[in-house]
Parts: sequence; C-alpha cells; structure tokens
Amino acid sequence: MTIDKAYSCMEYWRSRYLGEKPTLEWQGNSRAGFSSWKKKFRKVFIDCLGRFPEPGCPLEPETLETIETVDYVRKKIVYNADAYSKIPAYLFIPKGIQFPAPAVVCPHGHGRGKKDPAGIGDKDWEKRHLEGYNYNYAEQFARRGYIAIAPDLRCFGERTDDKETIYGFMEIEEGEHWCDINFIRGMLLGYNLLTLHIFDIGRAIDYLTSTKLVDSGRIGCAGLSQGGTTTLFSTAYDKRIRVAGVSGYLNSWRSFPLITGQICGSQIVPGLLHYGDHAEVAGLICPRPLFVEFGSMDPIFPVEATRQTYAMVQTIYAAAGHEDRLDSEEFEGKHQFKGNKIFDFFDDWL
Repeated sequence: MTIDKAYSCMEYWRSRYLGEKPTLEWQGNSRAGFSSWKKKFRKVFIDCLGRFPEPGCPLEPETLETIETVDYVRKKIVYNADAYSKIPAYLFIPKGIQFPAPAVVCPHGHGRGKKDPAGIGDKDWEKRHLEGYNYNYAEQFARRGYIAIAPDLRCFGERTDDKETIYGFMEIEEGEHWCDINFIRGMLLGYNLLTLHIFDIGRAIDYLTSTKLVDSGRIGCAGLSQGGTTTLFSTAYDKRIRVAGVSGYLNSWRSFPLITGQICGSQIVPGLLHYGDHAEVAGLICPRPLFVEFGSMDPIFPVEATRQTYAMVQTIYAAAGHEDRLDSEEFEGKHQFKGNKIFDFFDDWL
C-alpha cells in the first residue's frame, strides 16, 4: 500500500532527521578541539541517558552451577542488579592463567540471552544459530586466557517474561524478547532500556572487581549486534572499561533505522540524535582502544554507513593523537562475530 508523502509518518521522520544537523556533530581537527568537544558531548550524552537505578545495592552473589572443561571452569552465577532485579550470568575462568587476570564482559545480541556468547545449545537449531553467527565469543575469549562474563540483559534469556502475560509479544527462532514494550514502560518512569543495560554492564564489572580473580585495571567489553550496541554505549559511559570490541553494530541512526529497517527499544537513547550519532558516541571512548568489525554483506546495517562512520571516528582518534588505538576489520560476510583481528587487538591493549 502506498500513501501520499504528506500523510506518511515515515516520510515525516525522514524529513525531520535529514533536515536537522546534530548540534555537536564532530568537526574538529586538533587535540584542543577534541577535548572541548568531548566535554560538551559527554554532558549531553549523560543527560540523554536519563535515570539510572539507585547505586550501592549489595551484589549478594550466588553460584548456581559449576561445569569444568579441559580449557576452563564455567559457573552460572546470579547477583543483584538493583533493589528490584537480579542478573543471571555465565562466568568463564580459564585454566592455566595467573591471577589477577584480565576480564571481558560479553553482552549478547537479540536471541537467547547469555547462552549465545556462552556457546550453550544442544538442539540442532541452536547449534546452527551459534555456528551461523560465530556467537560463542565469551567462550572464545576464555580460551584465549581471559576471564569472561556473559550476563542476561533485561527482557532477554531468563529475564524474559511469560508471553501469555505480556502485550506486544514477538516470537523469533532464536528466542523471545520484548524490547519495545519494556522501553515504553520504562519511559513512563523516565528509565531508558539501553540505560538499564549500561547499568547492568556496570554491575557485571562490580562483580568482577569484587573477586580476587580479576585485575580491575584490565577489563574490556565486546559484543555482537545488540551486544555491540551495549558495548559501544557502556564503554562511552563507564570509564572502567579499558578496551572495547564492537561487532556488527557501528553505523548511523540516520541510515538505520531512518532509511531502512526497524530498530528496537533496546538500542536508542531518546533525544541523542539531536546532538550526535554513533561516531560521536564512539568518540567518547577515545583515548581508550576501540576495535570495530563488520561484514560487507550485513543485511541489517548498511555497510556504506558503517564505513563513513568509522572514517569519522578515525578523524576523532587522529585529532586526539591516538590513531594507533583504533582498528577495524571489514570481512566478506553477513551479520556475525568474525573473531579474527579482534583477539590480537585485545591481547595488545588489555
């Protein structure tokens, strides 16, 4: 069905977005310009994130399961997110390493929650799913000698509500999730879903640093798709994350979802596009090391937009004098975790 452009909501938003230039879009070329811009953009970034849950809730961690393999010990743990919610997670402890050791937080993408980066799946479709996305990056990091933690984000995995009691049910092969309905409910109280994900990544770091296993000065974050979203925004916010690996996400809101596709309520920050886009968020990570990987045939995120955004991030790191702390890999493939150069990058910087 086609409608008159004057009646179209999609055309309205496209015209609005394309007609506005972000007020704090990166345009600098010097170290002084970078420092001034970063200070201004970080302020509006934090303002747009909105409310965070109250800090200081005791973790009260519990171990629910322990499985030992040749390469690592995998524990299923649970700890408090805030006064109203708990976080289940898989913790990987490699064998044959010295402690305290570096650690990587591995947020998942849309799908089955923490089971995906943990590489857990017995059914044939689960195995195809894991193989197709090369999804088990928490397990892969553990085999490289990193302590790795893969938590369930809100409304994913074990934090998914019963579909019979939720309006807005969506069913996909990989699992069930309700990003949009939780985003809307959170907005009623001023809580953005992505902000809550950032908070929960911070709680994973709280847990890691509460143990004697982890070197608190050597914590990274890496994830695919929505896991890349969560990695990008969490690293921009939380300075305890020293190295970031964004897979299959860095792009531009002006290209996705504005021109093509739909984006869900777990991947936006209300009002932020008025000030800046993905490149500016990535700029907040500088001078900390950032690695970006993406497939040239990704059907979700237009590759030209990724190339353009990455080029802008390069100018930010260059202006700051830290171009050596940014790297990327464009591979011939679709939407997946490549897991090639990213490990060497983490070895070098973490």
